[in-house]
Amino acid sequence: MRTRIPALLASAGVTVTLFAATAGTAQAASAQLVGCGSAGKVTAKMCKLYKAASSASIKGHYHWDSQGCKHKDRLPYHPEGRACDLVYGKIGKTATGDNRADGYKMVKWLVNHHGAYSIDHIIWQGIIYSPNGNWKGHKDKTCKKGSGVTVCHRDHVHVAVRK
Repeated sequence: MRTRIPALLASAGVTVTLFAATAGTAQAASAQLVGCGSAGKVTAKMCKLYKAASSASIKGHYHWDSQGCKHKDRLPYHPEGRACDLVYGKIGKTATGDNRADGYKMVKWLVNHHGAYSIDHIIWQGIIYSPNGNWKGHKDKTCKKGSGVTVCHRDHVHVAVRK
């Protein structure tokens, strides 16, 4: 019967316009951003993770020096408010010494809590940690010789949450 209704309406002179949508369309379009303190506007999942990571890193003395979350990027994570970059030292300068050690401590905490905070992936020092690598870390293929400190995530921990 459903397929006959547009034809019946059309025969009665009624203009019919049909729209099709996938189940995820409305959900993706309605991802609300929330104010999350120094993280700015991010998704609720990212905010929950950001606050927990901030608290853990302050207690463990490995808190980052600055952060950047929602911004333009070629991939959807930052523009959608689902990712944050936690900078250890100065952006554009490879993290060394305590900054590098603190970044690794943050990565360890994030990997250990990936399930509780719906973490999609983490990148640090040219290594991606994700379910694809069983959270053990594998080389970032986009990080090639001469790619730069920031592109290879040598100055910041990148963390993204699932939709």
